Amino acid sequence: MALSNEQYDALMRQYNHKQARNNQIVAYRTDEVYSAIPKLSELDAEVSRVSVSSINAIFNGESIDAASAASRRKLKEIKNRRIKLMESAGFPADYLEPPYDCPDCKDTGYIDGKRCHCFKQAAINIVYRQSNLSNILAKENFNYFDLSVYDDDHSTSSPRATAQIALERAQNFVQHFKEKGGNLLLLGQTGCGKTFLSNCIAKALLDEGISVIYFTASNLFKVFEDQTFKKKDHLDDLPDQIFDCDLLIIDDLGTEFPNNFKITKLFQCLNERLLRNKSTVISTNLSLEEMRDTYSERITSRVFSYYDAIRLIGDDIRIKKVMMNK
Repeated sequence: MALSNEQYDALMRQYNHKQARNNQIVAYRTDEVYSAIPKLSELDAEVSRVSVSSINAIFNGESIDAASAASRRKLKEIKNRRIKLMESAGFPADYLEPPYDCPDCKDTGYIDGKRCHCFKQAAINIVYRQSNLSNILAKENFNYFDLSVYDDDHSTSSPRATAQIALERAQNFVQHFKEKGGNLLLLGQTGCGKTFLSNCIAKALLDEGISVIYFTASNLFKVFEDQTFKKKDHLDDLPDQIFDCDLLIIDDLGTEFPNNFKITKLFQCLNERLLRNKSTVISTNLSLEEMRDTYSERITSRVFSYYDAIRLIGDDIRIKKVMMNK
């Protein structure tokens, strides 16, 4: 991501802090467990002896494979004994494992020399100042998607029935995202829950370690304008960031004032992400016909061909929620 040296250093300090915290926790727990189970320290010392013994066996002419196999068997036996001792004393088997925020990179930010997904998302949050998104997602996620706010006349086309279908399709999109990806077009009038559903998708995928960038359409085009016309240094790498994140959410497309520049940038963005096999979720108040009239044929043909449409209908549920809480 387009981090300045200062931003990168600050982010790495966060990772260093996590590692130091983990080490302190493990050290404290080790003292606690050794005090409760004196035998455990003897087993840990035996682990070191097994490792040294394996090396000595190789130097004395034993084959590497044979020495390694014998070492693995012995270490497995010691591990099982450790687990039994800890569990018998009331400690979880993984009690002495560091409590990583990200088990994939072990809170280093890197995996095999490449930036971990957690680092990429942290960089996204810094570059696009999306930290406030975490506060929103704490309340706008699948756990809080309330079908009861939609009117229901018990028909298959009622707002509630339509919302039920939309919810199930969004959850299915998340469930199969890692193997299938895909693109969604959320359609519906103002206040029918499109942004809420987008946030539900974002929250669920962020929890899975997927990198997500969220923009309202107007903010997305403002960033493109700043990068093109104002030549801001921190936006130099912007195209690759927006084109390469796992999921790009463009909210409220059609509320901006369209012009040739915005239409060109929108086409570039959507087309490039399709070429890179990256996923996009677009929400809009426009109907399919209005989209065709507002944007170029090149854009609408790609959206209609490569995006699955999900429709929400009904009155403004935000107003309804306010009235229900009075």
